[in-house]
Amino acid sequence: MANLLLIDDDQDILDSLTMILEGNGHTVAIKRDTDNLLDAVKTIHPDLIILDIMLPEDSQAGFKAARLLAKDEETEKIPILILSAVNQRSNLSFTFSEFDINTEFMPVAAFIEKPVEPNVLLKRIDQLLFPS
Repeated sequence: MANLLLIDDDQDILDSLTMILEGNGHTVAIKRDTDNLLDAVKTIHPDLIILDIMLPEDSQAGFKAARLLAKDEETEKIPILILSAVNQRSNLSFTFSEFDINTEFMPVAAFIEKPVEPNVLLKRIDQLLFPS
């Protein structure tokens, strides 16, 4: 099916997502941080990136990573699906949703809140990879 890159620091999330995605025919590569992200993405050549927002190095690492990838000619067309519990884990007075997707602040293809049902995640991946 598709070559997917998961970027998340939570091993339990990585394990469960890998099991679900590989069980449905996808190939999965894992990255636990955003260090050297451009090089990693250019080496892995993912069809889609599943990205967390809050990582240990920076609570906004996912936003910054999405902006970095959107600005690079070789990676700008790779769809990014943010999968995050940022709304539950942050102390912000507002929340994030798909309504916040835009080219400047959150240049991604989709946003899903953790935890997510496997069928919802798989359906969204299919929609992003094979739009009708």
